[in-house]
Amino acid sequence: MWLFIIVLFVLGLIGAIYPKASWFISNWWRFQGEAEPSQVSLFVHRITGLVFLVVSISMFFQR
Repeated sequence: MWLFIIVLFVLGLIGAIYPKASWFISNWWRFQGEAEPSQVSLFVHRITGLVFLVVSISMFFQR
């Protein structure tokens, strides 16, 4: 369980601080060449990262 919490926290941290890196992690296989994420996609990845952070922190304190 601890490994899941740590992985969720790290992914959430990456998504919240560097949404472009999170976009490349999740979409690297879809595009060939120089593809850039849209502003909406970056916003969604940032929100998802924040949700991952909140869930991982709440799981940490429930243990």
